[in-house]
Amino acid sequence: MLLKKLNQYNFFKLKYGYQSRQKNPKYFHNPLVEGQYSVTPARKVPSNIIRPSYMTDKKPIFGIYEGPAVTHGKNMIEKLRKAASIAAKTAQVAQRSVKKGMTTDELDKIVHDYIISQNAYPSPIGFMGFPKSVCTSVNEVCCHGIPNLRPLQEGDSLNIDVTIFYDGVHGDTSVMAQVPKMNQEISKLIETTQKALYEAIKICKPGQKFNQIGKVIQEIANNDGYYVSEVFTGHGIGELMHMPPTIFHTLNHYPGVMVPGNVFTIEPILLMKDEQDYKIWNDNFTVISTDNPSAQWEHMILITENGYEVLTKRDDEIEL
Repeated sequence: MLLKKLNQYNFFKLKYGYQSRQKNPKYFHNPLVEGQYSVTPARKVPSNIIRPSYMTDKKPIFGIYEGPAVTHGKNMIEKLRKAASIAAKTAQVAQRSVKKGMTTDELDKIVHDYIISQNAYPSPIGFMGFPKSVCTSVNEVCCHGIPNLRPLQEGDSLNIDVTIFYDGVHGDTSVMAQVPKMNQEISKLIETTQKALYEAIKICKPGQKFNQIGKVIQEIANNDGYYVSEVFTGHGIGELMHMPPTIFHTLNHYPGVMVPGNVFTIEPILLMKDEQDYKIWNDNFTVISTDNPSAQWEHMILITENGYEVLTKRDDEIEL
């Protein structure tokens, strides 16, 4: 996931911003408490598995955030197709593993073990200092949650954001999961978020403006009474996890049109309330949308000669 450019004031708000003291028990049983549960060390990756450049370079480049949309050739597309397939299968394994009482650290182990079984590298480990193999964003965590020793509780919801590195390229996708008994309002938010993603994907084709993706997502969210996070965006992907184009999920004027060979993520975060108040925990990753439940789904899209291909499509998805 890519954080869109923030001026100094907005970054200050995100880092130190408003945080309601009144937690709303309507959505979740117990509010998360920063630092209450430990984070275990990063899991070991076998030495034979190829690392991304940010793990080996003295001056690592984590992404390219400006410039024209990257267009990939046939060989690179085949690599991306394979990496995306591994990411999709990993996300599905993780989603089906979620149950009451397990910790997100245990989920991290499941993800980690599956990724390395595919001779792939868990991209989050070491990315800008991230300490684990997957992002698990539980309840009021909007995104970039770090797996820890907190047991999942009845009614919890979580986003599982999987990124892997294989044969020189990244694959990136995310899914939602819930622990029964599910809160029906949260379930509806999750369903609308997935619908917004699917409908945005369906407009993708050569000649389509990148900025139309945000238009579709915002219209669907607003029609169902939800709101779109303005801070987080999708991104191009390839040898680097983040590359042009930037995919905004709200109304925008981002320039450029899609051409065959573009590969990018669409990953909207929908919010229950019309509030854009966030706080980053001291781990510098966990983003909280206090008292404002969110949901997110993500897919990697390839623009083809005649339309699109969902590179991270899972075998249980019949609408794509």
